[in-house]
Amino acid sequence: RPSLPATRPGFAGSKPNLPSARPSFPNIGNRPSLGGGSGSRPDFGNIGGGNRPGRPGGPNAGDLGDFLGLDQPLKPSTRPGGDIRPGVDNRPGGNNRPGLANRPGSGDRPTIGKLPSTPNRPDLTNRPDLTNRPGSSYRPGVSNRPIDIGNVNIGNSVINKRPAWANIDNNQLTSIENRMQTQIGGVHGWLDNNPGRRDYWNGWGNNVRHHWDYHDNNWFRPNWWNSHPHGWGAWHYGYGYHRHPWNYWWTVPTFVGLTNWFTWNAPATVWTEPVYYDYGQGGNIYYNNDTVYINQQPVATADEFAESAAVLATAPPPQDTETKDEDWMALGTFGVATDEKDVDPTRVMQLAVNKQGILSGTLLNTTTNEAKAIEGRVDRNTQRVAFRIGESQDVVCETGLYNLTKDQAPLLVHFGEDKVENYLLVRLEAPAD
Repeated sequence: RPSLPATRPGFAGSKPNLPSARPSFPNIGNRPSLGGGSGSRPDFGNIGGGNRPGRPGGPNAGDLGDFLGLDQPLKPSTRPGGDIRPGVDNRPGGNNRPGLANRPGSGDRPTIGKLPSTPNRPDLTNRPDLTNRPGSSYRPGVSNRPIDIGNVNIGNSVINKRPAWANIDNNQLTSIENRMQTQIGGVHGWLDNNPGRRDYWNGWGNNVRHHWDYHDNNWFRPNWWNSHPHGWGAWHYGYGYHRHPWNYWWTVPTFVGLTNWFTWNAPATVWTEPVYYDYGQGGNIYYNNDTVYINQQPVATADEFAESAAVLATAPPPQDTETKDEDWMALGTFGVATDEKDVDPTRVMQLAVNKQGILSGTLLNTTTNEAKAIEGRVDRNTQRVAFRIGESQDVVCETGLYNLTKDQAPLLVHFGEDKVENYLLVRLEAPAD
């Protein structure tokens, strides 16, 4: 290392003299030299020796932990003192934070009198319990949810009014009913005693079932109703739809189940055995020369028979127009085949009956996607069933109650007084869930 110059440039006289206690630069002997022999300070050769701490080989894990503070408390051991941290005047105090006048007091917040008290809020006796409010086990699931009645029931003021052409009087009605009741006893066991007719209807029904295209249908499911609003009558099974799963309305009833279902007073002799109404030539009800025959005995003129069906099909509205508490037994879902060539019917009918013998249902035209209400009645004296469709005053359909427990049911369709046609209701299985 080069030696320092013997003399150092001085400063102007204005600079004060350095104190004598401080070593001057020229006097090298007054301060520690770089050399190690004088013992003034350790030289480079003594690094790591005893004169000054040696240089460690590197930080160990503990040194790194100390450096990062991993083993230290979360807050420093010392914190700012009074002059470093904000004082009373610098932190929110009485003047800087809202006082009682600035925050809500008793007059600004609700008092006990303004809160719902026992008289003002429902108590245990006034609020619904588990059975009255929806719970996990009490509220309907997806399949059982109630239909939105407000969007579906847009009213039907026609279906509960007798058609103008059905002007038959009560005496005529009673006479026809008595003659029918007398003759139906002669057709008990009709299908077993007439295997040809049984095979005829089975063949027609099987032909429909083998060719039927379900069209990937969503018919009559809970989400179907709101997209098919139509005029319900005063009676409609839709009010009780939520009482059962959607596929309940596709189930097959039994005749015994139906006879035990009704709450009316009906003649026991009429209901001891089922009656299968078989319409057309070769059946037990047929037309000949403007006269209707049952069991080969005349019971009415063609006009009278049509009018009696219209009267039976027109169910008067209940005295209490609220029918939501009615329970309904499903009769099933059927394709409506208009003739033997109609193997892929475009009309589907779902039917149900209540305990008073009121028939209800829905007819869907799968081509137009139009739905219409069905309403009618079961005759307690003859097992005859008749119903009307939509707001038509002309179309009246009839069959037998026992027919609706079978896989296919002959259906007689009246078009006013002047025309009749023979259709077949073919029972359909519920689509996959």
